[in-house]
Amino acid sequence: MTNNIQLFSNILCNTLKINPEKGDLSGKCCICKKNTETGFKKKFNANFTCGNYISNGEVICPECYYIVKNSNNYRRTMFLLTEKEFIKFKKKDALNIIFNLPNNPFYIYLTKTYQKIGWIRLNDAYNQNNKDIINFVCDYDIIQSDIKTIKYLHYFIRKFRDLKIPKKVLETGELELYHYRKIVNEYDNSRELLNELQLYVNNPVYDLILYLEEWFLIWLMKN
Repeated sequence: MTNNIQLFSNILCNTLKINPEKGDLSGKCCICKKNTETGFKKKFNANFTCGNYISNGEVICPECYYIVKNSNNYRRTMFLLTEKEFIKFKKKDALNIIFNLPNNPFYIYLTKTYQKIGWIRLNDAYNQNNKDIINFVCDYDIIQSDIKTIKYLHYFIRKFRDLKIPKKVLETGELELYHYRKIVNEYDNSRELLNELQLYVNNPVYDLILYLEEWFLIWLMKN
């Protein structure tokens, strides 16, 4: 981790004006890997099921200790964190948040399960701005893409969703005959679209946008 990267736990505590409790142990934090002289014993409860992402550090630093104690607040929501604000948002708002990411340092967390302690991976997904490749954490996965690609995939998916092609079909690429007929009747370049669809099957960026698009579409239909 380079020196110019600001740790998730540090930014979170600073932004929320949290003054974390101090311990009396020295060592390297097993979560964020920074050295501390005010750490806590490296101990987790049985619900903290993300051992693969805990390093061999000896302690938990005060900032990470605060998040561990309040883990439910950060695994059961989607959020955007900058040096100035912490924004929780719902699935229906996720695409709007992504399309308007700040051009300054941020972390963004998404979830499909609302159960996994995915925030523990955020220190590996720092974003300096919104111009480069964006690092998204979704549960335990780090997904990388640029905004131009995300907007194109959103546009591409809408071509099918506007025809009421089900999300499951777009995930697998396994279309029924009546799906083909809808697409062929609607688009002159249907063959190219269908070939492109097959290329996206199992693509993590495409799968993420498809998941978020489903909820965005439901919200549009209700409003």
